[in-house]
Amino acid sequence: HTLGYQHDQKGSSLYPTDSVRSRTWVAKMGHSPSIMDYSRFNYVAQPEDNIPLKDLIPRIGPWDKYTTHWGYTPIPGAKTPDEEWPTLDKWSQEQEKTPWLRFDVRDAGNGDPGAHSEAVGDADPVKATGWGIRSIKQIVPLLVPATVQAGDDFDDLEMMYDRLVGQWATELRHVAWLVGGVDAQEKYGGQEGPRFVTVPKARQKEAVKFLNDNAFATPTFFLDENILRKIEVEGAIRRIVNAQNGILGTLVNDRRLERLIEQEAMAKNKADVYTLTEMASDVRRGIWSELAAGTVAINAYRRELQRAFLAGAASKINPAPAAVPAGLPPQFAAQFGPARATSDIRAVFRAELQALDRDLASAQGKAGDAVTRAHLADARVQIDRILNPEK
Repeated sequence: HTLGYQHDQKGSSLYPTDSVRSRTWVAKMGHSPSIMDYSRFNYVAQPEDNIPLKDLIPRIGPWDKYTTHWGYTPIPGAKTPDEEWPTLDKWSQEQEKTPWLRFDVRDAGNGDPGAHSEAVGDADPVKATGWGIRSIKQIVPLLVPATVQAGDDFDDLEMMYDRLVGQWATELRHVAWLVGGVDAQEKYGGQEGPRFVTVPKARQKEAVKFLNDNAFATPTFFLDENILRKIEVEGAIRRIVNAQNGILGTLVNDRRLERLIEQEAMAKNKADVYTLTEMASDVRRGIWSELAAGTVAINAYRRELQRAFLAGAASKINPAPAAVPAGLPPQFAAQFGPARATSDIRAVFRAELQALDRDLASAQGKAGDAVTRAHLADARVQIDRILNPEK
């Protein structure tokens, strides 16, 4: 920042995902083109890749060198800033043929899945996160020997375990960003093509399936009694479900859902679009997948996640009034209201709860144990309260 560098969190998404597992690639290029990307370590690399430690951490990359050249190289003959523009524009065109030299697009907000911090290999977040989870699974059994020596307490173990769960959630959120996402490239007058291109339907749908299989399914590899019974008497369920709920919150963020609505509205061919109704149905079916089984048995982690799903749906259907700053003129008050109250979001989530209630009614007779039976009945009561708050 001292040199005037902006963040380049898009950089890591412009390297091919497979390349950041290549020993020769990372030795030459690093795992991100910029130190300003905040790709703090290469979690995609695997032991069999034999990448040296020095090549697993960030360093100055080609984007940093390019940006320094663009910002600081003297331009002979230019006597004013305006006279520098033709040369600077020519240098900028290098980004067309070398994508990892591109700048972040500020107007993209959070809509570009390739422009988020803490990501590696996010040209394909699904593939990269799959490898990242593989790394996490290998780390869990190493936590105790790495943090506890004779005479030590377990504070470091607890801290590292919490950090590992947090890393798992961070990597999975990179997948969630694909949904309703756009690929953004900064352009100016005279350059062809749009600045924002919608992520293809197949990639968005693949992302939700991956989340159902890897984020919302119980991560049993974290449930290591050798760790948990050293650091706490209870809290394992809450820790995991809090992480899952954070991922779910990212996935059903209002702005993301609004983008899905707009992408459908603007599409020339509706079949090419991942719609809000399809996404909401995929998420609901994934989180409540046990209902389709011959015998319905739902574990404690999933029951908590399903309750979180209901709470999230309630916030879409019956949003709490927004706090309006004191003294704000009435004509501006609507700016602080939740978008979901005036869009299709409320209607879609209402329809999903109605469909879920029908599935719950069918599943009640298939409950395989008392606590599942009670959970199904309670879920129906909660749905009724959400859909009929005036009762």
